[in-house]
Parts: sequence; C-alpha cells; structure tokens
Amino acid sequence: MKKESRIVQVLSALIDLVWAGLLWLACSLPLFTIGASSTALYYTIVKCIRHDRGRVSSCFFRSFRTNFRQATIIWLLCILYILIGIGDCIAFSRMGISKDSPLILFSRLFFLPVPLLFPWLFSFLSRFQNTVAGTFRFSVYLAMKNFGRTLLLTLQLSLFLLICWMIPFLTPFLPGVFCMLMSLTIEPVFREMTSDMGAENEDAWYNE
Repeated sequence: MKKESRIVQVLSALIDLVWAGLLWLACSLPLFTIGASSTALYYTIVKCIRHDRGRVSSCFFRSFRTNFRQATIIWLLCILYILIGIGDCIAFSRMGISKDSPLILFSRLFFLPVPLLFPWLFSFLSRFQNTVAGTFRFSVYLAMKNFGRTLLLTLQLSLFLLICWMIPFLTPFLPGVFCMLMSLTIEPVFREMTSDMGAENEDAWYNE
C-alpha cells in the first residue's frame, strides 16, 4: 500500500511539473513576458511542488501578477544587453575585422553575463523584495560568491536549450523538470540567506 502511495505521489509531482512548464510556455509566448513567467515558474516549483503550499495554477499566476513589472523590466534590460552585443558582432564583421581579433573575442564574451545571471535574477525575484537595481546587484553577488553553482546552473540551462533545439517535441515536458533541477542548486544558498536573517525573519517554507 505504501509503495502504491509513493508511486501516486511521484506521478502527481510529475504531472504538476509538466503543468507548471506548460503554464510557463503559454505565458512566455509574447516573449517580453519570459521574465515574469520564469519568476512564476521558480516560485511555483519551490513553494507549491517541493513544499506543497497551494495549487500549481494559483501559485503560478499569483507570482506572475505580483512580479510582472519588475521581472519584465529586468528581462527587457537583459534583451537590450544582448542586442548591443549582437550589434557589436555585426559591426565588427562588416568592418572586416579578423575572427582572431581581441575585439571579436570581447564581443563574444559580452554575452556571458546574461546566462550566468539569468537563473539567479528570477529565482531571487521570486523570493525577495528589492528594486530592479538591487536585484541585479545581489544577483551578481550571488553568482560570483557561488561561482561553482553558477557554472552548474549555466550548464543546466544550456542543456535545456540544446534539448529543446534538437528534440522540439520534448519542449512542453522540460521547463518544469529543469527548473526543479536548478532549484536544487539554488535553494541551499537561499536557505542559508534566510537562516542568517534571524528567526523572526526566517521564511518557514524555505527551511523545511
């Protein structure tokens, strides 16, 4: 009986993961909402699926609405940063600069901060209240302080994009699963942060 119950729990969690991922895909379709969707997905995975605090849909849309403005601004700033880098690459190419030139290397490295910061930005936003500038500053701090975790998160994110590119029909099933994997890397850092704030500021659902 216990074995059957365990199987039911696992299947239920998998269904919730897929449903959360489908909500992320649907709410990301306008593209400019990817930041808000990513924030809501992380919030839902950690609070609802991992800690059983509510229903998937209600958790997702609550976070989506609450963080929409800041998440969208942060996402658009990331896109602007990427566009500037692409513009540099195009400009250098038209100028006939050699591919081995330091300028070309710099223009390629220009893209690096976005994938390194992306997981920290929206997971931090899902959990803590701060300004846009403060969220960027703290995400840079977390990415640098936990550089090993940052590299692992970047690898996980890259693997997600690669699988979606090579096997598109798996895309609907992957966002929730990969967000769950990434949360296993991020959550120990956040638990340590909330623990350091003191008992009166501790968030119980983060420390179960």
